[in-house]
Amino acid sequence: MQTIRFLPDRLNTEAVVFRGFTTPEMGLAVLMGVGLGLLVSLPFVLLAGWVVIPTGMLITPLAVLWFGGSRLTRLKRGKPENYIWQRLELRKRRMGWGNPTLIIDQQGWSLRRSRAVKRST
Repeated sequence: MQTIRFLPDRLNTEAVVFRGFTTPEMGLAVLMGVGLGLLVSLPFVLLAGWVVIPTGMLITPLAVLWFGGSRLTRLKRGKPENYIWQRLELRKRRMGWGNPTLIIDQQGWSLRRSRAVKRST
C-alpha cells in the first residue's frame, strides 16, 4: 500500500464559506454586525418605532459580511491560518479581558560585551 510522502499544508484547514470568511469568522462577523445594528438603530426608535431595531439587526450583519469579506481577504493574504484569532486574543489581552498568561511585551535584543575584546592582528 502506498503512503503519502508529504502532508499538504492546507489539507486540514477550514474551508472558506463566503467572501473569504470561514464558518467561525463568519459567525463572529455576524455577531459584531448584530451588535452594531442594535447600536445604530436605537436612535431611530423615536422616529419610526420599535420595528427599526430588528430591521437594523438583520440588515447590518449582511452589510458587514458583504463589505468585510474583501477587507478580510486582503488582511489574511499570506498570513498563517489562525492569524485573525491571534490578533483578536492580542486585542482582548491589551484591553484586560484576555488570557493573562499571554505575553504581550515587545523588546529588542541587544548583545553587549562586559569588557573590551582585544583583536590580534
